[in-house]
Formats: sequence, C-alpha cells, structure tokens
Amino acid sequence: MTALPGSLDATTLVVDLPGGSSLADLLPALEPSAVWLLRGDGLIGLGAAAHIRARGAERFAELAQWHAQHLTPLGETSPLPEPLVGIPGAGPVALTSITYSSSSAADSHLILPELILGSAEGKAWITAVLRVPAWDEDFEEEDFEEKAEPAAQTDGGAAQLPNSRRLHGLLAKHGLQLKAGELSLLRAAEPASRRRDGHTTGSTSRPATSLIQGSHSEQHYLRAVRAGVDAIEHRRLEKLVLARDVVVAADAPLPTGPLLASLAADYADCWTYLAGDVLGATPEMLVKIRGQDLSARVLAGTVDGRAGLQRARTLLLEDPKQRDEHRLAAQSLLDQLAPVAHQLHAEDPPAVLELPNVFHLSTDVTGRLTAQTPALLVAERAHPTAAICGTPTATAAELISTLEGLDRGAFSGPVGWIDAQGNADFGIALRGGILQEQGTQVRLYAGCGIVAGSVPEEELAETWAKMRPMLGALGVLPPLT
Repeated sequence: MTALPGSLDATTLVVDLPGGSSLADLLPALEPSAVWLLRGDGLIGLGAAAHIRARGAERFAELAQWHAQHLTPLGETSPLPEPLVGIPGAGPVALTSITYSSSSAADSHLILPELILGSAEGKAWITAVLRVPAWDEDFEEEDFEEKAEPAAQTDGGAAQLPNSRRLHGLLAKHGLQLKAGELSLLRAAEPASRRRDGHTTGSTSRPATSLIQGSHSEQHYLRAVRAGVDAIEHRRLEKLVLARDVVVAADAPLPTGPLLASLAADYADCWTYLAGDVLGATPEMLVKIRGQDLSARVLAGTVDGRAGLQRARTLLLEDPKQRDEHRLAAQSLLDQLAPVAHQLHAEDPPAVLELPNVFHLSTDVTGRLTAQTPALLVAERAHPTAAICGTPTATAAELISTLEGLDRGAFSGPVGWIDAQGNADFGIALRGGILQEQGTQVRLYAGCGIVAGSVPEEELAETWAKMRPMLGALGVLPPLT
C-alpha cells in the first residue's frame, strides 16, 4: 500500500460546461485515469495525486484504512462551494476497482485523481488536488472571480481562490481550459459519428483491432458448463457462475477516452467505468451508499436482446430456470448485507430491464446501515453475490477456481467511487475488459449463471451477447451465434 505523496490540498470550483454538453462529450479528447458516468453525469479523473494498490484477503481493509487516514481528512480541510454542499461525489473523491478474488495476482486500486471533473444534479465542478503550498498567489483572472463559487472564505471574508498559474497549468496538462467560468477543451474534438453497425465512434482515430482466442477454447467452456450442471444435479450446490475470456488485440495502444465515450453513448443506462486497468459499462450496482441509506440493483436471468421485449418478458418471467437463478442472486445479497443493514427491502416480483444487447430480470434493494461501517467494508460484505459467484458461495468459489481456469482479476469485482464523506457507488465490473500489454490488448470477460437445466450451447451464446458492448466499442464483430 502506498502512502500519501506529501501534504495535499483540494480546491473545488463550480464551473459551466459548454452549452448543451455533458461530461461524456469531453471524453473523446481526454486521457482519463478513472471514469464513472451514467447518462452523461458523474466523474472523470485525470492524472493521479495518489494511487494505492492492495492484494490478498485484506485488500478491502487496506484501501478502507487509506481512505480513513487520508481522504477523509482531506475532505475535512477542503470545504465545498455552497452550491455543491450535500452533493455526493463533489470534492476530493477516489475511484476504485477491487479484484474478484483474494487470490488474484492482479492489484486492487484506489486512485485519487489530481484533477476531477464532476457533474450531478444540474451542476458541474472541477476539483484540483495539489501538493501544499498550492494556492499562494492572488488569482489573476477577474472574469473568473466574478463567476467562480469559492471553496472557502478567509477570516476577513475574502475568497481563497486557487493559484492561477498552477490551476491553469494543471488544466492545460490535460487538454482543458477555464475561461469566464466555462470549462472547455483546448482543442475542440471532432463530432462523434456512427459506424454501420450502429455504434458510436469517437473523434480520435483508433488502431486496427482483431479478435483472438482467450485463455481457453469455446469447447473448454462447454465442458465447464456441463461439469457445473452435473455438480448441481448431484446437489453439491444450487447455482454456479462460470466466465470465459477472449482478447481484442490492436496494432497500437487503444485510446481509452474515445472507447469510453462510445460505451457511454451506446449504453447510457449503464455505468461507464474505468479504474486501474479495468473498463466497461456495467448494468449492475453492487451497493450505493448515501449517508446511512443503501441501495443495490441485482441482475440475474438473461435473454439476448434480439428476442424483442415481449418475447423476453415471457422467457424471463415464466421460465422457472430464469426465476430461480434470479431468486438465488437477490437472496444472497440480502443475506450478506443483513449483518450491516436493516430495513432491507427487495422489489418483488422482479422487473425486466431492457438494455441494447440483452434483457435481464432486475430487483432493486434498499436498506439502512446499522452502524458507521466504512463504505469499502460494506462492499466487502456484499461481495460476491450469487449473481457473479453462486450458491452456496464457498462451494461455488471452489468450483469456479477448478472449472474456469482463469484469474478474473478485476472482472466481476467491485468498481466505482468513494468520496471524503463516505458516500459511494460500487458497481460490479461486468460488460468490460482489462487493459494489457501497454494498452494494446483488452481481455474481455463474460459469465453466465448455471442452474439445473442449463444448456451449455445457450450459455456460450449468452457470453457473446454480454461481450457485445465492448466488442462494438472496439470495432470488432462477434461470431454469428
């Protein structure tokens, strides 16, 4: 685990975005270090003021300890402008990805960006995190003095505005500028266009890509599913989630900004994410924390999006296999949160969630935390649910290790953000991949819930449907299934 690199100071300013634009519109021209966006709003991190890595069974606790020792005090000494008070995610915020398994050879990450772009509840802001002394000069831009909402006041009531040279230098470093309170790109990005397959392309030209086999063949996955069904029929467990991988290789490093912009445009109702080396667009919220309130979205039970809404509703709501798979996933989350939450309520019956590539059975869960449990430890309590592991958990985890033959890394682990006040979003890192080989490869993952009656060929086809968002964003056509 890495210590805080010297004494840091954070200053947050309210800004305007160019008329009619969103944070997502800035992505094609940026090189983000972290991203969390839903319908254009959320957070974009640039650079890193601190980057903490952890491994093993104590990875959640180590990251939570760093948050308590460094990010919480930073928030306490960095007051927010009045318009942003009470908005979760405003001010200094860390973005995180945590490995699925404690035995993974991959790192879990907690990243405090040096520059954070945020938007929520109709407001936009920037937060600069710099080493002290950071703000030791008078602010020189009179037009911005009139526009900016200061983060704090001196005893005499004068605004403590940021050092102009350092702030503008930090913005310029990341291709941004601030004029008259409006945040914009130093160089305007070209408009996004749409490929013939309907997916959005960013403004930056992308390297050529190709699809190659992952760790194992499709036949390996079919055999694993058959073995999983056999274990279920012999009553070793009720449900098992088995994943597979493929690799998209490029002839040059892939620009993450345009890739994420494409996902944010095509899957606006999913959370577009980047943290550490994992990126994607997930439809599933492991747990959201706002003060003492928590909520979650459980997804399990899947039908290919090509089935159409009415057919999908019939297949999902009337098929005992689909309903049983979903019931196990929702109940596992309730059971795992029970020690740290009360007033837990799960939507019943489940709803049908329509996404561009698939339909899911979906259950929203709400509750209240029973104590001041750190957000990262609440995420640890919730992870893994039956939606990405199985039931019972220990048996499923053992079989996954035996049958998959994969190190999932951050795939299907918690991903999201946590602010200085302990508010947090932790999604599940699904519908995504892991950057490798200096950014010239993305290893894509997808998994399926295996229950009694699962058909291996249907589960294989479902993995391709779940990979469709990333394959489309990378310009690769999946095999016909």
